[in-house]
Amino acid sequence: MKSVLLTSWIFYSAVGFFSGAVMYSYWIPKVFCKIDIRKTAADHNPGGMNAIHAAGMGIGLLCIVLDVLKAFIPVLLAVKVGGIREIQLIPVTAAPVLGHVFSPFLKFRGGKGISSLFGALLGLWSLSKIVLLLLVFVVLFKFIIVIHPDSLSVGVSICISFLFSLFQEQSFFVRVAFLAASFIVVLKLAFNPNHEKAGVTLGKPLLRLRAHRSN
Repeated sequence: MKSVLLTSWIFYSAVGFFSGAVMYSYWIPKVFCKIDIRKTAADHNPGGMNAIHAAGMGIGLLCIVLDVLKAFIPVLLAVKVGGIREIQLIPVTAAPVLGHVFSPFLKFRGGKGISSLFGALLGLWSLSKIVLLLLVFVVLFKFIIVIHPDSLSVGVSICISFLFSLFQEQSFFVRVAFLAASFIVVLKLAFNPNHEKAGVTLGKPLLRLRAHRSN
């Protein structure tokens, strides 16, 4: 039984890594729009948001959806089909994010892994709703209390989400899996940040609310 489980999590981790390594946000604009978004983007990141800016909303959203799915599907299969639980969740959850960030198909120079992180956590849905915790803080610091630049905003969102998970998430192994996958993203953000002056502003929804109250 132990040997089967060992083989299982190694298999799903490998599948997750190579699935995550397929850089849709690079190849789709490259093939259909003849655009290398690593050259057009200021941070040289082959990610979904840069695909939106370079190739348009339709292509960009398709890239983001695929970047989520390429992490979601392997983790979901590992949990539902492979019966992966407990400590095996850690490499299985981190693998697609690692593949995206250090893609061997792009000489280990992949994206920042944000969409893939969401996908991997979404794959744990039957075990944990921790992805909602991350979503709440990403929305908070992206649209309401807006932290600049985006790389700092995401990094802060991840760190605060993990702190909250210590109290909100019951599964120790899910928390560690979240930490492992998130650490990869934070590390990438630290070495490849958006070059923009750091700051905090109020987002438009909050500004509209304040204006309404003052009238």
